[in-house]
Amino acid sequence: MESSMKTQCEPWISLQRIYIWLLCLGVQMVLGFNQVILLDPPVKALPGQRLVVFYTCNDPATVQLDLVVYFDTGSSRTLELTHWRCDPYGKTLKTVELNLPDWLVYQADGIVPDSQWALSCMLDAAVTYSGFDDTEEVVTAQDVVYLEPIPFFERPVKQHELCIAWSMQMRKLTQHFLKKQCHFEQEAHLLSSIFASSGENFGISKTLAPYKNKALEYLRVKTISSSRFMFSLWIWLTGHCQENLCGLFYHIDPNDDYTTPTLLLTNSGRLHIQISGESEKSFAFLSPFKVPLSEWCQISVTVLKRKVTVSMVCIDEEQRKDYSADYIFKNNILLDDTDGYFVIGGGEFIKGVEGYYGPMVYHRNRVLPRSTSEVVVPDVVRAVNLTGWLHTCRAFRLEMSVKIRGYSLQANQGEEFDTCFDAFHELMVKNRLTSKPLFELWEETVPHRRQAVKLAKHLAFKHVERGVSLGAVGRALYYLSLQKLGRGGRTGDISRILPLLLQAGCLSDNRALHMASVLYSSGLGVKKQPYKSWLLSLLAAQKDDLSALMHLGQWHLHHQTLHVLPADPAVAHAYYANIAKQKGLGHYNPTPEQMVLALDGVILLNPPVKALPHHILYVSYFCNGHATVQLDLVVTFETGITDIVQLNHWSCNPYDPQIEVVRLNLPDWLVYQADGIVPASQWMTSCMLEVAVTYPGFDDAEELVTADNVATLEPVPYFERPVKQHELCIAWNMQMLRLTQHFLKKQCHFEQETVRLLSSVFASTGENFGITKTLDPYRNKVLEYLRMKAISSPRCTFSMWIFVNRHCQEKLCGFFYHLDSHHSYISPSLFLTKSGQLHIQMNGESEQSSAFLTPFKVPLGEWCQIRMVVLFERVTVSMMCMDEEQRTDYSSEYIFRHNVILNDTEGYFVIGGGKYVKGVEGYYGPMVYHRNRVLPWSTTEALIPDVIRAVNLTGWLHTCKALRLEMSVKIRRYSLQANRGTESSKTCYDAFHKWLVQKRQPSKPQCELWEETIPRRRQAAKLAKLLAFKHGKRGVSLAAVGRALYSLSLQKLGRGSRTGDISRILPLLLQAGCLSDNRALHMASVLYSSGLGVKKQPYKSWLLALLAAQTDDRLALLHLGHLHHQGLHGLPTDPALAYAYYANIAKQTALDRHDPTPEQTFVEAVYLNNEEVLNLQTDKDHHIFQWLKLQAHRGAAEAEQAIGRMLFWGQQGVSPNMQEAVRHYERGAVQLEDSVSMYDYGIVLLQGQGVKKNIPKALTFLKKAMDKGFVPAMNALAWYYEQHEQNYEQAVKLWEQADLLDSPDAALNLGVLYSQGLYPGKAVDKFMAYKYYLKSAERGHIRGGILLAEIWTTGIPGRVKRRQADAVLWVKWAAEHNGYLGTILRKALDSYLKSDMFNSLLYYMMAAECGYAPAQFNVAYLCEQNTVDILDPGFASGCMWRYYNLTTQSLNPDPYALIKMGDLLYEGGADVHKDLFSAAEVYTLAALRQEPLGWYNLGLLVAEGYRLSLSVLIKLGLSELYLEDNISLQSSLYERCRELEGKDGYLPCSLALYSVYIQSFQNDYNTAIKVSTAVAVLTASTIFLIVPIVLRRAMPSLN
Repeated sequence: MESSMKTQCEPWISLQRIYIWLLCLGVQMVLGFNQVILLDPPVKALPGQRLVVFYTCNDPATVQLDLVVYFDTGSSRTLELTHWRCDPYGKTLKTVELNLPDWLVYQADGIVPDSQWALSCMLDAAVTYSGFDDTEEVVTAQDVVYLEPIPFFERPVKQHELCIAWSMQMRKLTQHFLKKQCHFEQEAHLLSSIFASSGENFGISKTLAPYKNKALEYLRVKTISSSRFMFSLWIWLTGHCQENLCGLFYHIDPNDDYTTPTLLLTNSGRLHIQISGESEKSFAFLSPFKVPLSEWCQISVTVLKRKVTVSMVCIDEEQRKDYSADYIFKNNILLDDTDGYFVIGGGEFIKGVEGYYGPMVYHRNRVLPRSTSEVVVPDVVRAVNLTGWLHTCRAFRLEMSVKIRGYSLQANQGEEFDTCFDAFHELMVKNRLTSKPLFELWEETVPHRRQAVKLAKHLAFKHVERGVSLGAVGRALYYLSLQKLGRGGRTGDISRILPLLLQAGCLSDNRALHMASVLYSSGLGVKKQPYKSWLLSLLAAQKDDLSALMHLGQWHLHHQTLHVLPADPAVAHAYYANIAKQKGLGHYNPTPEQMVLALDGVILLNPPVKALPHHILYVSYFCNGHATVQLDLVVTFETGITDIVQLNHWSCNPYDPQIEVVRLNLPDWLVYQADGIVPASQWMTSCMLEVAVTYPGFDDAEELVTADNVATLEPVPYFERPVKQHELCIAWNMQMLRLTQHFLKKQCHFEQETVRLLSSVFASTGENFGITKTLDPYRNKVLEYLRMKAISSPRCTFSMWIFVNRHCQEKLCGFFYHLDSHHSYISPSLFLTKSGQLHIQMNGESEQSSAFLTPFKVPLGEWCQIRMVVLFERVTVSMMCMDEEQRTDYSSEYIFRHNVILNDTEGYFVIGGGKYVKGVEGYYGPMVYHRNRVLPWSTTEALIPDVIRAVNLTGWLHTCKALRLEMSVKIRRYSLQANRGTESSKTCYDAFHKWLVQKRQPSKPQCELWEETIPRRRQAAKLAKLLAFKHGKRGVSLAAVGRALYSLSLQKLGRGSRTGDISRILPLLLQAGCLSDNRALHMASVLYSSGLGVKKQPYKSWLLALLAAQTDDRLALLHLGHLHHQGLHGLPTDPALAYAYYANIAKQTALDRHDPTPEQTFVEAVYLNNEEVLNLQTDKDHHIFQWLKLQAHRGAAEAEQAIGRMLFWGQQGVSPNMQEAVRHYERGAVQLEDSVSMYDYGIVLLQGQGVKKNIPKALTFLKKAMDKGFVPAMNALAWYYEQHEQNYEQAVKLWEQADLLDSPDAALNLGVLYSQGLYPGKAVDKFMAYKYYLKSAERGHIRGGILLAEIWTTGIPGRVKRRQADAVLWVKWAAEHNGYLGTILRKALDSYLKSDMFNSLLYYMMAAECGYAPAQFNVAYLCEQNTVDILDPGFASGCMWRYYNLTTQSLNPDPYALIKMGDLLYEGGADVHKDLFSAAEVYTLAALRQEPLGWYNLGLLVAEGYRLSLSVLIKLGLSELYLEDNISLQSSLYERCRELEGKDGYLPCSLALYSVYIQSFQNDYNTAIKVSTAVAVLTASTIFLIVPIVLRRAMPSLN
């Protein structure tokens, strides 16, 4: 049909035929031959989006994707985004990078151009064919989607990333460009703090600039004649205006006339509002309300075209009073806020108010809704608490006024009594009535005002006639404070004298206020209180105190915002101007003598301490002639070169003292880090600012300097400097864009200078296991250059925490040390000696090595922070220890004769033990290394890290110490009773408690004091007594009581079989753990970690695991390794720390396998859903074992081997029995002459396991086994030659033969020979050893995996790269073969086979928390079954979620777990939403593992209407079905399911496939009817179109 359609639709030349061709194309469109669909169109116009386009065509065509944008002007713009060729019946799916134009998706920034406002935009995709005879293209298929344009201010800013150095050409082009700044434009905060106004002609001047954004500036200019704005100001008046008008906030135009808005205060307290309108008319009105005194009031003025609303809210002790007034002008109000300047307070033409100005905000183009109930006092006003101070002072002044009046009356009457101080207090102390003379009521006072009252009385009697003022008492208090300070001479006296200063300040002595402010600001003798210091300075400055004005000016001027004040140069200028122009500046300003004698002067008022950007500098100057003031920067480099940089200069008018405000634009290379644009500079030794008054020289002579002033700046270290933000604002020309096109694609890498070598806590057993860390060179060339330069002159800081349980038992123990690639110690190396001192070793030039011991010792049982600072040749070691919040600190310094050499990328660092030295017994805490900076050290500021506080190790140890002490006393006394043959009939437990309950004295027998105990320790006391009387003279240890408590806990758990019993048994486990039973600690840790029967407490679980691991408990080590490997329970992921734990247990696993004990069992991965494996589990009485014994007696060698293996290793449920296993080995070797049995028997004879060692006999059997071709026997003989006869040639010969036969032991031993240099005729070759270790590990040898991981941890320079992640996986694999883990698994499986589900769950959970995947699966399986309802349903559900999820993340997850996890994701849960996408992903993993349920469930998802993602279909190999209908996809999935051989999915998948076929038939039937109908309609339409044409031809013309 399709070919015939093509033939009939050939293009014809005539116009009528073209119409018919278009009709044919329409028919093709109806029948679906040309189609285009935008599958996943975006909703908004955002950058970096992708689009998937489905298309098809029946002839060669073009698919075109356009963007159509409609602007608010009514115009539109069409942009071609992309186009591609459409081949007939070819590729039908294309992913397109949607590169929308920058002006549509980014904010304009100079590079991204401005654009008109976009109302809407749409994506238009079409399949087009070329037209005929230059006609337009023919569109045969089309799809359109609309995009929502993002508002301009919500669009992101394009990141033009600049990372590499620019060429000189580019620097020339961009030199002016890079100086531009982009400003964030927002509402104007004209005042953010508090300004103290003395009521003089000094205020804060502010100017506003036009908007740089064109749209905002357009709106601002448009609203000048129709203003809509709002401003609010907080004010506190101490007195009304003394003039006709006083300035609050007003606007001055360039002609010095008042303009909109102007807000003044009248002498009656009312507000005078003046507004300018059109035709330069001014209008004014008075508010009907008055501004009260001594209250914080917010005054708001709102202007909306012609309407002005003035409102006021006053708050006094949280009581609100609000007022409001409206005024409507006849003309529109004019406001151009960029014309002239605004003033807050007094100015050149008007005085300010007496009081305080608070925060002021000006909303430039908007009116905010206002509610007086929502008005809140600003935070800065609340923090200063001016009202609180004034209320307190008011009460104090009233009290002192009363006392002065009373004492003055007494003085006039000639009477005098003793002063009364708190008579009631005296009564309570002396227990009697106060003696004569009696006191009047007004004479009573509180004790801390005693001095003020005494001074008031003294002055009243001294100045009888003149009288005494409060100010006089204040001055007397200030002088008394000075006398006490002079006599004290210690900072401790200040806290007692400070109340006198505050009382003097209350009584109007500004000097006292300023002194108290300085004390609170500096923290000298008192606690720092910045806000209180600010309050006292404000109070003094409001009364024109010069020192306070200078103090506040300095605070507001500082760029770093001293204390809590915001940096505001305008406020600082107001304070400085007050000093300079109104009161004078003392030696800072020219004196009359200087002016008369024609002396010039200049001073830097506030020079910065450090070289930082954007400092505002105030310069005071005076000259007697026309001169120039010049400001220079003088920099001296380490090369000896001095450079002078001219910063600024200005003219000086004669006899006019001025203060110049200068923005200190220091050069970028001095204040910023080098980044390619900012150039790098040499190291500086010093820099200083120099300002001078200069006059031109005569006859070309040098300038004459008549006055100068110098201030030294401290250069900021390179790494502490900020990085300059190069803000781009103007457009680049096309040449620059071409130059930087490749440059802008570069990426900057974040590189950290501070390295956290350890972020958590590491439990060290004191063995050869530690944390290995390596550091990489910087990628940034500048940073790497500086690092290399500092190798011979290092300046770095190391900070580390440690908790030592026991001092080193060797000569030295490893703390933190650095090894080079040759495994030699280099800088820095820090060890702990036997005596507890620190041994510090450093390398110098010429490979010299020096060391020193600290005079102090590291204490036991305390967390200590050890800090080591390396500065060139000086090394400072400090230690601060904390025990129950008590601090002790020590410090020691050593200066080497040579510079220290420190290359931190050479070799590797080790925390704890290592290959060559043992570690410290205890715990290592967080460790931080600052690579290129020295931090200031203060023991008072050192805080215990949060992770150490959370673990609370010291709390546990203190509690345990009390328990161990109590148990020791009881054991000693019970043992004494046992030896004497006396025993109390019962033990006394808390006799006093029983007496309280029974309201009688305790009955006989009476308890000794040592017998009393608290109830929760009753079981421990009983067991201690039982063991003491049982063992008599042999004595009982605390550990024995701990073991008994653990056994008792297991018995109670076995009898309970319910999770509710665990909370009652847990205290027994914790007490057993306190008494040194690690098994109890690990079990309790697992309970807290999993939440089984108790509340989850991750940190407590971690603490218990640390305690057990520190004493070498294998399961605890495995548990901690898993936690840090996966980053569980909030612990940081740390592969190096996980490796330290895994390596410990892995090496012990290798040793345990050579010396098995009854406590160990072979690790078997048994899944509880595998009935076949479960049926193979047996014991000595089981029929399977008996059948094997029968077969062995009949001569079946395989049966003999199986029995021997089961008995030796404890496999398949059989308890280990070495002696019986050896008998079976012997029978198989001697009677059956089986090579495997010969080998096994030879090995046990060689090592003496289960039988007496007999080497000759062992060699006989091993040689026989080798002669029979058994490869392990060949390896065993080679080991004998190497170990016993040192015949390396013969050993190597046998091992190489065995290696060719894939023997893992042979590869391992050859690697060891190469590593140790024992290979005959060859030197040490670490790389060859590595290759053999790799072969051994891949063949399944545990020790081979361990040795391979050791090499991957540090690497081999130039040969093998460091592979920390792979190293962790190998030692984890080796650790999971540990026999103690096998014992736990065996207990769990035995309990399951005995239907003891609770204990099975408990033991499997102990293994699951160690990260063992089969145990995790079994825990989830038991929680899913929950056959006897032993678990709470909520816990069971969470348990399934957690452990099935952990199982799926293992290297080889069980398909059953994948299916179950998928079902959980499909169904959702109480705390987890339904997640079909994740469910499909998990089902896919199951399907790829040949699990039929995976295919079947994917089919069900498709049947329910879920659309599988393209990534899933690609994994399944079904990507071609992405756009097919659900029927086709279901058919393919069910067919794959049915094709799986040997699976149980054939029948259900066949039925599902049959159902799909039936559904497909129904759909095809309906489709056939629809197609027939469409053909009929098209045929009728064609006839309707053609018949009129034919008839028109047949009709004759009228002519």
